[in-house]
Amino acid sequence: MTFTSPAQRKEFMARIPKVELHLHIEGAIPHETMLALIHRKEPHSLLRSVEDLQRQFTYTDFPHFLDLWCWKDTFITTEEDFEEIAYQVLRDLRAQNVHYVEAHYSPGGYLNQGLSIQGITEHLIAGRNRALQDFGIRCEFIIDLIRHHGVDKGWHYVDEATPYLNNGVIGIGLGGPEHDFPPAPYAELYHEAKRRGFHLVAHAGEAAGADSIWAAIEKLGIERIGHGLRAYEDSELVTLLKERQIPLEMCVVSNVKTGVCKAVEKHPIRDYLEKGLLVTINSDDPAMFNTSMTEEYDTLSEQLLFTRDELKQISLNGIDASFLSEEAKNSLRTQFEHEWLQLSSC
Repeated sequence: MTFTSPAQRKEFMARIPKVELHLHIEGAIPHETMLALIHRKEPHSLLRSVEDLQRQFTYTDFPHFLDLWCWKDTFITTEEDFEEIAYQVLRDLRAQNVHYVEAHYSPGGYLNQGLSIQGITEHLIAGRNRALQDFGIRCEFIIDLIRHHGVDKGWHYVDEATPYLNNGVIGIGLGGPEHDFPPAPYAELYHEAKRRGFHLVAHAGEAAGADSIWAAIEKLGIERIGHGLRAYEDSELVTLLKERQIPLEMCVVSNVKTGVCKAVEKHPIRDYLEKGLLVTINSDDPAMFNTSMTEEYDTLSEQLLFTRDELKQISLNGIDASFLSEEAKNSLRTQFEHEWLQLSSC
């Protein structure tokens, strides 16, 4: 694609119709909102500007990222905070022409601060309802069981989320450190969650290798893989992913910022797309990685040389990989095709 200026290119990327399937709501808090939370608790904090916060969110490796994630959580102190967080995150996404979101949330990380899963969930739903009314963006939530919290707590989290199933919550996920907490112990819990009607996803192949992806598929029965970066380590796995069309929620900037991928140019997303895998692009924790959905598409275009047709394929893959009903998918495809037709004149 040829653009007359970086500004024209960015405008094009912003106008691409998008679906976001791998977003952690607590990692997407706009910097201005996060600064307000910090100053409420620590009025004399040395973090005074967006630039200060961006420097704070710089990581030496994946464990360092997890440490700063926990630090950030200490400033979210009330259940009501989650309503404003959801509203502001979705407002930011809608400004990037994101139509639909399936967002992870991790309420178990706040229980020791006196918050409840019920209260967090209800305020998130209230925030997304306000965003739908004000901005027209749809959002459903996936509850993260948090690997290192253990299976017993995972059962509790699923029980607490069950009353909200198909009323704001649609699935369960499994995030956290892969190396120390493999998926297999969660197999029975995942099978029960499926019986109840939850959709099943899990982070796999991000910081750990192909074996982690195999386990998520074979032990947990997942429908979609969070990241899947390291599938290339096993050609048989890549073949399986293609044959079954198991979606990969890929997050290029995140993978580079956490050090699990050494450089954008080394990211396998282009290779996976060319091999026929069902890949999507997502922003993961955009506020913590100084990225956005628009930036992710721009990275594909500028650094990985995706063509306009390939960007359109990624855009439509987001619909195909979502947990929307077939009727809703067809309606969204029609909308996306219309918007891409308008973009064709750019």
